[in-house]
Amino acid sequence: CTASDELNVFVDRRGNVFLPNVFSPNGDGANDVFFVNASPRVLQVDALQVFSRWGEPVFEAFNFPPNDPQFGWDGTYRGQPLNSAVFIVQVTVSYIDGAAETFSQEVILMK
Repeated sequence: CTASDELNVFVDRRGNVFLPNVFSPNGDGANDVFFVNASPRVLQVDALQVFSRWGEPVFEAFNFPPNDPQFGWDGTYRGQPLNSAVFIVQVTVSYIDGAAETFSQEVILMK
């Protein structure tokens, strides 16, 4: 007697990337930089892009390690601090298994 079956495997990557939805670049040392937080399964951040509500790019960084505020956005544009507002963030990450994933969300810059 023989039997056969099929099995579908789905990889759940939820929880591997965390993007804050609010930050406050006011110089108090708490939440002053918006940066990508990720688990060890994330090899690198391929792109971090921040856009104004009109779609104008205000910050971009490419090909850097996650969890490092040095590669984050400090709430400035062309060297000048921006006022409180809502911005759109798009982040693409590469996992250690070779897969890539893109996340989009809003972030509030709060003074």
